[in-house]
Amino acid sequence: MESEEIMMLPAAVDKTMKQLVHSLNTRTSNIVSIYLYGSVALQDYIEGSSDIDFIAFVREPLTKSDIQAIAEAHEELEAQIPNTGLMGTYLLLDDLANIRNEINAQLTYFDKQTNTQGKGADLNPITWWILKNQGIRFYGSEITFNYELDVASLCQYVIHNLNSYWVGWITRLEDTLQLVLAQEQDINIEKLDQAIEWCTLGMLRQLYTLKEHDITSKIGAGFYSTHHVPGKWHGLIEEAIAIKRLQPNRLYQSQTERLTDLIDLLKFIHVEANRV
Repeated sequence: MESEEIMMLPAAVDKTMKQLVHSLNTRTSNIVSIYLYGSVALQDYIEGSSDIDFIAFVREPLTKSDIQAIAEAHEELEAQIPNTGLMGTYLLLDDLANIRNEINAQLTYFDKQTNTQGKGADLNPITWWILKNQGIRFYGSEITFNYELDVASLCQYVIHNLNSYWVGWITRLEDTLQLVLAQEQDINIEKLDQAIEWCTLGMLRQLYTLKEHDITSKIGAGFYSTHHVPGKWHGLIEEAIAIKRLQPNRLYQSQTERLTDLIDLLKFIHVEANRV
């Protein structure tokens, strides 16, 4: 079955997914459908910066021969189109009825490797929300996502994520700043760029969801925040957007000031999110 042209996909995404479908179809008949979610579904994919996130639904539990076939398909894809940023989960179709319970991935493709232990599985309320509301069917039969996912459950997941994963980032950044100031060390600019893009836009997405009861992309959250975050941090947010877009725009001269402002912004987002 050919890919469904629901919307014009970025060329890199279309090429990658067509190759994946071809590589899978020559090796297994167990694939029911493949859906795209993440930045592609949110129409904010940036080649070289964004991942291509997919869920492949399978008819039957994967056998050893299925797993081998899928692994070979991904190896072929990587050989044909290197460094695609492809990340995905192979999920039993019948398990869609159990999203409120823990669902075990049949197989994942993460960090250029297939994994039977669920490494990199992205099965959480945010994924289910995007899949149901904006997911793109690239291949196979149309699936009716008739599971219920209420706003309260979505927000509960987001606030827990903020108060665990993202608080951990704030703590590590504070430790880095203290070490830099105490030992007068230079800050690794490339690593700081990565932290600014990942943490700023990542946490702003959480704040957007809690305020608007919806999900947006990282870039969308960045632009949204310029109307909801004090102006003193707008320059840092602009830098985060530029880094995500692989653009060279930088506003800060002092890396220590950048790191200090990043920590202060993340603390503000954390407090504001819990207040909401």
